[in-house]
Amino acid sequence: MKIAIGQLIVKAANCAENFHKMQDQIIKAVENQAQLIIFPEMALPGYFIGDTWEQLSFLHECEFYHKKILNLSKDIDIIFGSVGIDWRKKNEDGRVRKYNSIYCASNGKFKINSKTKYPFWIKSLLPNYREFDDSRYFYDLRKLANDKNLLIQDLYEPLKLKQNGKIINIGISICEDAWSDDYHNKPILTFNKKYKHDFFLNLSASPFTLAKKEKREKLFCKIAKSCSTPLFYVNCVGAQNLGKTIYGFDGSSTFYSKKGEIIEIGNFFAESLRFFQYDLKKKIIESKKINQKEKLKIEKAEELQISLEYIIKNCLNEWNIKKVVIGLSGGIDSALSAVLFTRVLGNENVYLVNMPSKFNSNLTKNAAKKLADNLQCPFTFIPIDESINYTKEQLSKVVFSQSGETIIVNSFVFENIQARDRGGRILAAVAAALGGVFVCNANKSEMTVGYSTLYGDQAGFLAPIADLWKQDVYLLAHHYNNQVFKKQVIPLETLQVVPSAELSEKQNVMENKGDPLCYPYHDFLFASWVEHWNRKTPEDCLKAYLKNNLAQFLGCEKKLIDTLFPDVQIFIKDLERWWSLYRGMAAFKRVQAPPVVALTRRAFGNDHREHISRVTFSAEYEKTKSKVLKN
Repeated sequence: MKIAIGQLIVKAANCAENFHKMQDQIIKAVENQAQLIIFPEMALPGYFIGDTWEQLSFLHECEFYHKKILNLSKDIDIIFGSVGIDWRKKNEDGRVRKYNSIYCASNGKFKINSKTKYPFWIKSLLPNYREFDDSRYFYDLRKLANDKNLLIQDLYEPLKLKQNGKIINIGISICEDAWSDDYHNKPILTFNKKYKHDFFLNLSASPFTLAKKEKREKLFCKIAKSCSTPLFYVNCVGAQNLGKTIYGFDGSSTFYSKKGEIIEIGNFFAESLRFFQYDLKKKIIESKKINQKEKLKIEKAEELQISLEYIIKNCLNEWNIKKVVIGLSGGIDSALSAVLFTRVLGNENVYLVNMPSKFNSNLTKNAAKKLADNLQCPFTFIPIDESINYTKEQLSKVVFSQSGETIIVNSFVFENIQARDRGGRILAAVAAALGGVFVCNANKSEMTVGYSTLYGDQAGFLAPIADLWKQDVYLLAHHYNNQVFKKQVIPLETLQVVPSAELSEKQNVMENKGDPLCYPYHDFLFASWVEHWNRKTPEDCLKAYLKNNLAQFLGCEKKLIDTLFPDVQIFIKDLERWWSLYRGMAAFKRVQAPPVVALTRRAFGNDHREHISRVTFSAEYEKTKSKVLKN
């Protein structure tokens, strides 16, 4: 049996474009005499499309293209993911009943699941954690079975196809149906007990995060071995967003043998159409082109590079953005942003602007110019001393009527004036004049505790590195120099200078004065609050400190903690300072931040849902704090 796997770029809420991509691959599959072509979950409508699911006209459009796919199935069977609609019934929100479904078009008709009577197979498990909110829009097989006082296996049967005079039984599952460890229902294992299958399918729209590919492979190897049945995992590529958070889909479609062996059938972050002969007797792939070989683990820096460049490129293409403007400070964050966009857009479309004040050193100004020369990007200096001093003088003359109050422009306010002058005035105006957009260079460490200025350096159309901790920014910068460019494109000065906003004499880099954060420690502390599956709190950190295992608890070096905090008072002051900012003012800033490119186990935005409230410390924290101070 010749099978084609269509790992394609899926555009959110763009049925027409997705259909034409599918059509192109179907035609090629027919030309290559494939008998079956398989596409990913929600290949037609897209996956992250928000409340577009509430538009009846969009649902009708999906059905229109379902019929067009039927017309392509005379010479090949087509399995694809889309929305299943039952116009007679309602979801729990009172809207029309919708299912995340798999269709099979064969000889001009859709195959019918005789158990549900629907012309599609229904997703059993709907994820409702992290970025997922599937039950907001869809009904699942569990609910349908419950309505009928049945078990999910009572509404399931294999998809039966006739090939070469033989009936082939295909096991059907959709993405989360495989990620069932924390569910009472285990769909694939349950279906496998009741029926024999020639192979299983898992059609997915699985967003990328660091190291997820390895976790996914372990999971599906275990399933294939447990069922003693081969499994095709078919994932999409491209980028889709939930407004505040942008996700890449890495493809990495894979065939898992019944022994749990792995054969890659789709590239990492690349569209592809692959063909195989599947031996129904031996239940193996027969292909000279695809051999099982020792898999080389991709390094973290390379994984970050590939995913970031791919996601940014897809976003810019989707949003029709041709030019970007970047405030280039001479520091590491803006340098990495400049490299990323130059790689994606080409150097002639990336405009770099250094906006010095009297607080900026010649070292960082020269480093900015050197990077622009190395990248061969358009570059300019736009000094801000005159404008910020004018603003300071203007505010100093203000007197409010009624109260008679005046404005005191202290050092902190003056720092904010500088940041906003650069972002809200200069970069915004330059971008508008060039017909482009400007970039937010904030990293995840800064976003966590609000170490950035609202409407200033936290402004922009996109925050491409806002899911990278500061240490990862350095890791990726070194990777570009050493592995990609193989020369010193990001200047040594930028890599070695102390990280600093350079907004006052207190941040004089020539005197080694910089940010108030020790990134090799604080990155780990903040990650425990944000990224850990069971997110940590100050009382958790205090308890670990009390047990003298804080370094192990966070994953940082113990000697670093001993150096930073010679006594407990300093540790507690630091802990309370950053927690108060994380839960307080930084939350206000994050709500108004640009969209973030998601890369880690938990990105800000839809993946990190938070409420804005007055910051307090729990009774448990105060109790633990007293105990620590006594000891």
